Amino acid sequence: MKIFILYTGGTIGCVGPVLAPLQKDDFINAFKKLVEPTITGQISDITIEYDGFTQTLDSTNMQPSDWLLMANKILNVYNEYDAFIVLHGTDTMAYTSSALSFLLPDVSKPIIVTGSQLPLFHEASNSDLSLLYNTDALRNVLGAVKFGTFGMPEVCLYFDDHLYRGNRVVKSNASEFTAFSSPNFPPIGEYGVLPKQHDTLFLPQPKNKNIEDWLSCMQSNMEIIKQNIQNTSIIPFLIFPAFYDKESGESFLVSVLENIMNSSPPVKGIVLEAYGEGNVPSYKEMQQLLTDIHNKGVVIVDCTQVYQGEVNYNAYATGAWLKGCGVISGFDMTSIAAATKLIILKALYPNDTVSDLEEKMVMNLSGELVPYYRLSGYQNEFLSPGESLYSVNGQYQFTNETNGTLTLVDVSDPKNPIWSKNLQQAGRLTMQADCNLVFYNEDYEAIYSSNTAQIGTNAYFQVEDDGGLSVFDMYTDQLIKKIN
Repeated sequence: MKIFILYTGGTIGCVGPVLAPLQKDDFINAFKKLVEPTITGQISDITIEYDGFTQTLDSTNMQPSDWLLMANKILNVYNEYDAFIVLHGTDTMAYTSSALSFLLPDVSKPIIVTGSQLPLFHEASNSDLSLLYNTDALRNVLGAVKFGTFGMPEVCLYFDDHLYRGNRVVKSNASEFTAFSSPNFPPIGEYGVLPKQHDTLFLPQPKNKNIEDWLSCMQSNMEIIKQNIQNTSIIPFLIFPAFYDKESGESFLVSVLENIMNSSPPVKGIVLEAYGEGNVPSYKEMQQLLTDIHNKGVVIVDCTQVYQGEVNYNAYATGAWLKGCGVISGFDMTSIAAATKLIILKALYPNDTVSDLEEKMVMNLSGELVPYYRLSGYQNEFLSPGESLYSVNGQYQFTNETNGTLTLVDVSDPKNPIWSKNLQQAGRLTMQADCNLVFYNEDYEAIYSSNTAQIGTNAYFQVEDDGGLSVFDMYTDQLIKKIN
């Protein structure tokens, strides 16, 4: 087992009465001397190699170009190592773990970002370094390395005995060791007496099994992103109670947004951090401004500022108008995931139209949102009575009705189904790991099957943009069967 540790700075590498990160060589030498013996004593046959930023950073000073530096350092040695640990400051750690998941999609090896709330080392008056055993730093490092040996194919964040999907986390505590949490997705691993992984929550193995092809694609992507990532701005915008005069139409929020649009580099994306289930003040000046911004080629994503939950346009009138202004739903993405995703997509596809980018934004690229348009057999996902799937373009809605009828409607005419199947009993529609789409009644009796069982692969059921209901091979995207 070969582990690559990349040190970027952050609290974990800080020393001194006024904390500042150690430079690369000083940190690596201390780590080799004081920490590596513990790792090699706990994990047999492990080899560790190191690299770091030439100029280490407090993560407060991170910017998107630094994400590229990390991704490129990993790609340059990807064939040589089995897992990658990124040591990072906590302030922007969630941004980095999210960004890396979009910069390096379909990874086949673990990339785990970790750090600490308190330093790993103490610097004596003679500049000698000693290990601090009573902080969270050593524990986080040891846990991250241990989970790195488990082989999960995704970018993760490890902190306080919990392994999280990297694009699902937020920093939720500034002063305790429980610094991070994952509000809309459970931990994919936990370290108690022994480390425990939740395999069914892992992303599936990548579709492209040829590492050389994947590396070539990623390196090409990095060159494109590098050329464009500094050319545009993506702005998270917090909605808050602010002055508005109904008679004059004067609005502080509108004024702020108007001024933001004059920023440099030019704003090409806005992530609204809205109230509740995606609500934004609905006065006409706000509606007109968002419409105008969207018409100027800006992608606008509606996320919730609430810690947990998802955006639902149709719950309140103060959210229902947003779609008409060109605003797209962020579903259950965190605003951090939405912002980093849009930054990467805009840099990778600089010539895409707004609608092209919007379609990519609402797709599940690296596990950052629950796919509202498909059921995955990899995780035996199911549709309960009363639940729906939607096509990516939002035109079609497929529902498992509470009376046991499966219906497909055009959302512009929801009272007239364009396809239905009456199974006469309430139940749940399950996409199974054997590639079969099966409807089970409440007694768990199978009363419908797509008869698509296959060995040696996996499948997903999807509502397509033309209203098709189809089962596809998960790894090739080849059609297995059309249902309607």
